[in-house]
Amino acid sequence: VTARAPPTAPPATLEKKTNNRNRRRRSRPTPKNKNSNIKTEGINITKPHHPTRSDDVSTASTAPSSDDSFSSDSCSSPQRKRFQNSRRSATATKNSDINNANSHKHHPSSASSSPKKNNKKSPSKKSTPPKKSTSKNTNSCNKKTSPKSKPSKQPPHKPATITLPQITPEEKSQYVALDAEMVGIGPFGHISALARVSLVNWEGEVLFDTMVRVPEPVTDYRTFVSGITPQDLEGPDVLTFEECRSRVEEMIRGKILVGHGLKNDLRVLKLSHPWYDVRDTAKYEPFMKHSTEDETVLVAKKLKVLAKDKLGMAIQEEGMSHCPVEDAVAAMELYKKHRVKWEKSVEWKMERTEQIVGQ
Repeated sequence: VTARAPPTAPPATLEKKTNNRNRRRRSRPTPKNKNSNIKTEGINITKPHHPTRSDDVSTASTAPSSDDSFSSDSCSSPQRKRFQNSRRSATATKNSDINNANSHKHHPSSASSSPKKNNKKSPSKKSTPPKKSTSKNTNSCNKKTSPKSKPSKQPPHKPATITLPQITPEEKSQYVALDAEMVGIGPFGHISALARVSLVNWEGEVLFDTMVRVPEPVTDYRTFVSGITPQDLEGPDVLTFEECRSRVEEMIRGKILVGHGLKNDLRVLKLSHPWYDVRDTAKYEPFMKHSTEDETVLVAKKLKVLAKDKLGMAIQEEGMSHCPVEDAVAAMELYKKHRVKWEKSVEWKMERTEQIVGQ
């Protein structure tokens, strides 16, 4: 038995394959760029390449492998152009990154200050409109606080003038102010007796002013306060207590009685007056003060203090005796200044008492 030799390809076929390979290599166009020439050869790469992230993404997604892209004839010229463009962009970005790194190394201050400048510039562009608004606000504030605009909007005399409802002459005739002066009788002069009475109207005009004869012996004239001397109570024009009491009773009947400490004055005169027609500046709560012993208790202020604080009047000066006419005028002026609020409080008290009585 003779062994057969393995079949071998004829030499003609081998020559054809080698010729085809040589033709393919010769027909390939030579690229203009040296870098691209090195890369497109596909087999021998002389220069190393350090790809960045952008290179990895672009080459991995778009560029095929070197063996597959240029080994076959199926690759066309547009694909080669795309690959060349992608490689050019990758090299350009790489060169720009290297230049930036070198510039930061040589000039570290510029690298650190560059982002700060950008941060400063960006808000300045955005904040340009609010700057204009702030300037307007400052101007408007300056206009408001300027001394020229204050008197036009809120004149200085405006707070002093209180808008009160006009009062008619008939209503004015319903108001009477009373003040009385007493002397001391009995042991040590502790008991008070009527010695002088004064009544004034709404305008402060004197309606009645007289001395009163005291039937009991006077032990203390209290001249330093009342200003009454023994000669004042002995004249012919001095009225008796009964005459004075009857005349005062007629003049205050049906009237609104104004005064300071009217409880003591009416007690000495032995008269009474309806509470809703009494306007006592010693009992009006806004005119009162807290007691030093107990803060929950309100105590009356002196008429001298009220006249000075509320009206700017100087009465009952030191070294001078009291004048009942002057005190009655001061009490009337205090009431006139606070009449609106005072009358509202009286109305509320009257309504409340009617409700209590009706129950």
